[in-house]
Amino acid sequence: MALPKYDQIAGDLRGRIVRGELTAGEVLPSERELTERWKVSRATVVKALDVLRGEGLVETRQGTGSTVRERIPLARTAGERYATSVATGAVYTAGEYAEIVSAATVPAPQDVATALDVEADAPVVRRVRVTFEGETPTATSVSWFTAEVAEAAPRLLLRERVREGTTRYVEMQTGRRPRTGRDWWTARLATADERALLRLGDGPAAVAEVRHLAYDADGLALAYEVGVSPAGRWSRTEEYALGN
Repeated sequence: MALPKYDQIAGDLRGRIVRGELTAGEVLPSERELTERWKVSRATVVKALDVLRGEGLVETRQGTGSTVRERIPLARTAGERYATSVATGAVYTAGEYAEIVSAATVPAPQDVATALDVEADAPVVRRVRVTFEGETPTATSVSWFTAEVAEAAPRLLLRERVREGTTRYVEMQTGRRPRTGRDWWTARLATADERALLRLGDGPAAVAEVRHLAYDADGLALAYEVGVSPAGRWSRTEEYALGN
């Protein structure tokens, strides 16, 4: 089935932005140009541009039309990716994708056993992935799930991408909806494996680590993830009042 026209237009422009054919600050073709090229109504073109604005790829200003936004390098948490999946049906934004390095059942290390509330060395599923933006690795992460969850969600043991994200997939398979999340943050030096996966070279390299736990409505751990991103990627911003 063919995609709606607005989706085709958005996809064409998205691809040109991700490939670097349209760079930050560059003006997109005008609404009139897009209307004539695609032989559609102006409303269809506006809807396509709304999609790209929602993805943070373009911005529109009165008198200048739509331009490509500067893409700030971000480090998104597992909880943020889950929210993206719920909103859009896909866990990654434009230009992002993941490669699954491994997916296997292993004995639970102590920190994993504590997080998932299982016995140490109990069988758990371990999934290792590297996330890319274009050709650049932007993060690596290890996700952990209990054997009970894995039995209901067998794709966790396959070395293939889960388009909707593992937490969302587990929710759909088990009916256990994530209700709360808890994140722990730190900065440290990358391990040798992390340097290789993130292409950081042989010398010492700083990384940010976030440990994420998702809990269901009964307060039971649903998923545990340790994510690592290289220095220089913004993880979060906060705005707050200073004084009266």
